[in-house]
Amino acid sequence: MKTEHRKKSQNSNLTQRAGMVVALWLGFWILALGLVAGLAWIPLAQMNHRSSLQFSGIIAGIAALTLAYALRPRKKEKNNGDAAKPLSRETAAPLYALLENIGKDLKVEAPVNIHLIGAASAFISGKKNWRGKITELEVGLGLPLLGTLSEAELGSVIAHEFGHFVAGDLSLGPWVYRTRMSIAYTVTDLDDSLFFLDVLFRYYGKWFLRLSAGVSREQEFAADALAAKKFGPVATRNALEKVHLISPVWSSYLDYELGPALNRGARMPIFEGFRRFCKPGLRRADIQTAIKRAESRSSSEFDTHPSLEERVAAIVPHAKPGFPPLSQCLHLLGGEQQTEDAWYALLHKENLKSSNWDDYATSIMQVQIQQRFAGSWMDPQKLALSELKNIAVDPNALWGRLKPEGVSFLSPLGKRQHVLEIMEEWISACLIHYGFKASQIPGQALVMTRADLSVRPAELLASALQGKLSNADLAQFMQITTELETPAEGKESSEFQAN
Repeated sequence: MKTEHRKKSQNSNLTQRAGMVVALWLGFWILALGLVAGLAWIPLAQMNHRSSLQFSGIIAGIAALTLAYALRPRKKEKNNGDAAKPLSRETAAPLYALLENIGKDLKVEAPVNIHLIGAASAFISGKKNWRGKITELEVGLGLPLLGTLSEAELGSVIAHEFGHFVAGDLSLGPWVYRTRMSIAYTVTDLDDSLFFLDVLFRYYGKWFLRLSAGVSREQEFAADALAAKKFGPVATRNALEKVHLISPVWSSYLDYELGPALNRGARMPIFEGFRRFCKPGLRRADIQTAIKRAESRSSSEFDTHPSLEERVAAIVPHAKPGFPPLSQCLHLLGGEQQTEDAWYALLHKENLKSSNWDDYATSIMQVQIQQRFAGSWMDPQKLALSELKNIAVDPNALWGRLKPEGVSFLSPLGKRQHVLEIMEEWISACLIHYGFKASQIPGQALVMTRADLSVRPAELLASALQGKLSNADLAQFMQITTELETPAEGKESSEFQAN
């Protein structure tokens, strides 16, 4: 009885707070439009009653126009996503059955369309007719969820999303989202104005965000509780811990490995690449930094989700997050290969060339690197590797010759990074010209090898930028690579050879 009473009390409190969020949404627009009307009234009143416009009226009129412009409607960004079409029922019959059974248990019965998405997340949205009846459900399931969660754990994630749906959270969500965006846009547009109107909206925004975030967190707890009731606390807890664990790693894999391979026109084994990416080893510095940044993000009072520790303790009292072993439920789509085939079939990528992670660097990257510089002023036949030390003295000076076409909005740091990326690829092109072959393990730096000599273009560039590379070093390096074709005695290996 106490537990039931506590739940009713929590639900009542959540309803009250949700009502307050809606009231604040309405209050924002009343405040904003009221200010516009009030400021605009001043010059109009002066013209009507004094027959002349005073300086204060001019200022108020400009302020009204400034605020009205800041409140203008923004075009909604189209989210094409990476899966425009839903999975066919023939391809994913068990997955459709799992999802529809969960919906049926929660009295949500409507035709379902399942989309595969790239992120380690899930969503459910519903289409309604004019009477408010749900006519269709759009469901997004992250590809990494299928590759790391068990069937029960995936079911728990789906039940969690259904929990939001049946509780009406998705109806409130767009209001909260639009108000947040409106406040954020308004503050941004007013930030450089001379009227200090942004201060009022900044404080109002903080108040709104704090309250709406509290409502969102309570909704997450309620959805977790429903998932645990349906699939058990163990599966729900494991799902939360696994998603929290893999999300930063998967995002980095997508951004730094799989995504670039797709952009180069390669169709790669997705899950094999991720497994290799996750193996203990020396990841590239930029990847490691990205993962640590995502993992170390501190919590805030404005967060819409509770912390993992809070969510786990709510499901299993006094429990602390652990690291459950990864599993998979790819059988719901017929297996690993069939799941990857289904995902690639939904992409807007045509004429992808099938490759594997062992051959990718040589068969695709190396060919494209050669083509990029062929015939240009940076062609290794025109600009020899011996010039590396000279051009590394001031990379920023190369911006004029290497900037992308059209208008560039890159910051000084972005411009430098753009130049350095091209320089690193040019080093690779030079090494290819000297007979080296490219190889790369997912998550690690590109390595160029010839016989027993290994060189990392990134490290070579770093040495040049730090002034640790001399002309003699490069001459010796180039001499060694040349003499590998005609062996000679008495030559030592380069200092850039991998240990």
